[in-house]
Amino acid sequence: MRVRSLLPLVAAGAALWYVRSVYRFRDPVRLPQAGSGEVLSPADGTVSFVRRVQGTGLDGVDVAGLLNAPDAADGWLIGVLVGPLDAHYVYQPVAGTVTRVAHRPAVMNVPLLGAGAAAGALAGRIPDLLGGRGTLENERLSSVTVTPFGNVTVTLVAPGAGLRATSYQQGGDEGRAGFKAAFLAEGGLVLLHLPGAFTPAVGVGDRVLGAQTVAARADN
Repeated sequence: MRVRSLLPLVAAGAALWYVRSVYRFRDPVRLPQAGSGEVLSPADGTVSFVRRVQGTGLDGVDVAGLLNAPDAADGWLIGVLVGPLDAHYVYQPVAGTVTRVAHRPAVMNVPLLGAGAAAGALAGRIPDLLGGRGTLENERLSSVTVTPFGNVTVTLVAPGAGLRATSYQQGGDEGRAGFKAAFLAEGGLVLLHLPGAFTPAVGVGDRVLGAQTVAARADN
């Protein structure tokens, strides 16, 4: 009886080990096909917010500071929450020259989701994370790509356990849409900032695939 009662714990431990040690490192095959003026999702996950940015602030949030990109201008901000069961690779959303890759440490990382919000997320209810303390203060890594429509910025925000992100880019690289840009070992929040020349093609709660889902299109 004692051995049988331990079986669920052993199974749960084995499942956790598999997710942490094997599953999150999987490298799914992606065949990106970005059309003219299309922006691909930079990551797998669920869309937490889609917000219009006008001026330097958004609901009291300093957008340039949020993105770790001082030249951020008007446009759109899309947040994708990368969970523990999502692929952890981050992809280049557009083609262009990468002009800046910058890391910003944090005094202390805090969870992006509280206990209640985390339980809701597991049930498919993703909260708006834009104004959360973790979103504003946690460690982050950003890259800026120049396109004919303006600068496109991707910023990776730590989930609370530290960022543990590996970038495959540096300033001066020529980025290709859909190619791997980074690995986000612990998951987290991926911010995509687009110039106003684009219109989002995704909405809150949508499931997106990195390098596959069209996140936005340039206005004609």
